Amino acid sequence: MKPMVFTETNWASITDMKKAYLDMLQGKTDGFHADLLFGATPYRMETDGHASGFFALSDGWDGGKMLTGFYLEKAYTACAQDLFSRIVTEFNVTAALVASNDAPLVALAFEKMHALGTAFVMQAYNFTYGPPARPAEFGRECLVPVQPSEYEEMNGLTDKQWDGCFDNPAFRYFALKKDGETLGYGSIFPVLGDESRMDIGNFTLPPHRRKGVGRSLLIHLAQTVLDEGKTPVAGCWYGNKESIPTIKSSGFLPETRLFYVKFIK
Repeated sequence: MKPMVFTETNWASITDMKKAYLDMLQGKTDGFHADLLFGATPYRMETDGHASGFFALSDGWDGGKMLTGFYLEKAYTACAQDLFSRIVTEFNVTAALVASNDAPLVALAFEKMHALGTAFVMQAYNFTYGPPARPAEFGRECLVPVQPSEYEEMNGLTDKQWDGCFDNPAFRYFALKKDGETLGYGSIFPVLGDESRMDIGNFTLPPHRRKGVGRSLLIHLAQTVLDEGKTPVAGCWYGNKESIPTIKSSGFLPETRLFYVKFIK
């Protein structure tokens, strides 16, 4: 077999492998992970004129490049360790963003980390949906769409959580209001690479925290997605100890994690 060749490509040209990769992840990917994966540059792995896999690279957070995806057809699994090492060396890969439900990449990334004596950071939770254990504190009638004329005010009140997203027509925004007062905001947007799943987010305004506002937003946004025949997903930074219990109590299940695996000290 001839040596494997790496060629920069685009996602449209590797549709079948992309679908196989998503099937392997079993739909347990939130918008944050999908944006980093499919917003990265894909490279085709070829040997003897046959495309046998791909990997994806973006600019790293610690310099160099960050690996956000790696897929190899089963027939080439025996080459995986050598190929992974080549990629890390040839492309100056300083870290990998690894989902716990991506078993091959977990094995390769942690093995490389062990060999280099580096470390990993718990990056985020990926949540899949399950029905909430109890009803929302605020009724669904309290959820109202946010109009474009209100985006500037929303941006200021939410610490610019959605800054840079308001020009994206795929995003939809909602406010939770009671007696004319805004209690919090939420959003729905399609997961890049798989629009059958919709990522939902929320922000409770400080005076209204610990009243069930966040739960109510997540529950009603999730139901909106379900009513449209799609699947709600959510994600959260691993260190956000305030939001994690809220997301869990809204019916979302922390089935998978994201690891930031470092290849430099």
